[in-house]
Amino acid sequence: MTRTENPMTFVYIVSREPRIHQSVADYLEQRGFESGSAANYDEAMEQLPSVRPDAVIIDVQGLPRGDRGSNFSTFNHWLAGHVRNDQPSVIYLLHKGSRRPAFKVEGPVIKKPFPIEAIGEALRNRIGHPRRDGHAPEVLLDLANNTLIGPQDSTHLTNIEATLLAYLMQHEGEILHPKTLLVDVWQYRDAAGASTLVRAHVSNLRRKLRDVMGASDYIQTVRGKGYRYTA
Repeated sequence: MTRTENPMTFVYIVSREPRIHQSVADYLEQRGFESGSAANYDEAMEQLPSVRPDAVIIDVQGLPRGDRGSNFSTFNHWLAGHVRNDQPSVIYLLHKGSRRPAFKVEGPVIKKPFPIEAIGEALRNRIGHPRRDGHAPEVLLDLANNTLIGPQDSTHLTNIEATLLAYLMQHEGEILHPKTLLVDVWQYRDAAGASTLVRAHVSNLRRKLRDVMGASDYIQTVRGKGYRYTA
């Protein structure tokens, strides 16, 4: 893996799961980050000294399938010996319910499964906004405080509004039916009444987006099909 020389913030992903590589890389690209990845700890130990990332996202896993290659314990000790004063910020991914290792390099832990916006929140807390042509992203959703921040103002969201907006942002560009939203966001088993409930919350989000962004067309209605978030 080679890194192109440009001013963008560079985030390196270490995970054996292709699904995590793809979803995190897609999210990072949409948010103005450059990214690279390693499919295992051995590959990461070979590449990291030369790519010099701003942040490293590490999927904490044990022995690889077939017990071949290095496990996290080996990588954990290696990382501690190879970070210096200019060390990258480290973010760990750990399965919910798993025992937390004694990390040699400090960093926040995101429990899997997680909403993809949790990655953005952790990165913003550690390294700030991405460098992209000198501009920060236009809209910021702070899930820790349920705060929506834009160039004109900031506003508080309810828990369900924040969860709904995070889900829409995670699926940016996709058309999401109200029944899908009711099941995935509200965790309802019965999708009866989905249109009315979802419509009301989308209306509130549009109003708050207009307050902080000056426009409310970030959430589009696709007649007969559902809603789509576009940045």
